[in-house]
Amino acid sequence: MSLSDIQNQIFQLSREITLSLDTPQSVKLQIKQINLLIKKLKALKKEVNLSITQINQQAAQSTPDSLVSVSLDLFGKRKLAGQMRASARKAIQAEKVSLRQPYIDTKETIDRIILEAEQLRLQAQEYLLHHSA
Repeated sequence: MSLSDIQNQIFQLSREITLSLDTPQSVKLQIKQINLLIKKLKALKKEVNLSITQINQQAAQSTPDSLVSVSLDLFGKRKLAGQMRASARKAIQAEKVSLRQPYIDTKETIDRIILEAEQLRLQAQEYLLHHSA
């Protein structure tokens, strides 16, 4: 699933998180709905984490050794070869960070929505505690 698909699903799920404290029976049903939405959001978060892991693995597999740095190493220019590899590592790291950032932002959005849903669930449980006795 693409990042935009995940973001669209998050937007739809966030719009479904509502709470109206009218009757205890209705509130119980709403708690079940909120719990289901939280589970869906956590599943989306797992997908985002999987994408981040894949980006990390791709960056770890890319090698900073280039043909130029290897040949410089062979001809005794170790310092220059090391500098070239270091700059290549920095470039790989910068690319990894830039690729991961949208996923990290999406993950933070999911966490924020889950927190809001859990706060609503707590409100509903407090309502039930005071109105079901």
